[in-house]
Amino acid sequence: MREIRIFQLEHGEPLETWRLAQAMQLHVSDGELWLTLAGDAGDYWLRANESIDLPAGVRVHVSAGREGARFVLALGGAMAGGTVEAAGQARAAALRGLAGRIGEGVRAWAQRGQWGVRIAG
Repeated sequence: MREIRIFQLEHGEPLETWRLAQAMQLHVSDGELWLTLAGDAGDYWLRANESIDLPAGVRVHVSAGREGARFVLALGGAMAGGTVEAAGQARAAALRGLAGRIGEGVRAWAQRGQWGVRIAG
């Protein structure tokens, strides 16, 4: 059995800080959530349907994006007993996803004819 808690943050609410006693999985169901982990130099921006596994003992700082955020915390994430390095791997995967979304946006913008595309020949 897993314990699951649902949270909702509005844009402009104060930053929340937690120290996790157990490994957890955080899943964003609506909106956008910013988080940073103590000992990790990077920040994470998670959107709806994106998740991250958080190791036991880590200090987590979270805040909502412009549209607020609703997210779920579930005990016993996939990396129970994991490390901040494993969270870094999750961050790298999230960045690859972000790069793909940026590329799709640029392609869509170019296809609307707002950006001339030349092919070298």
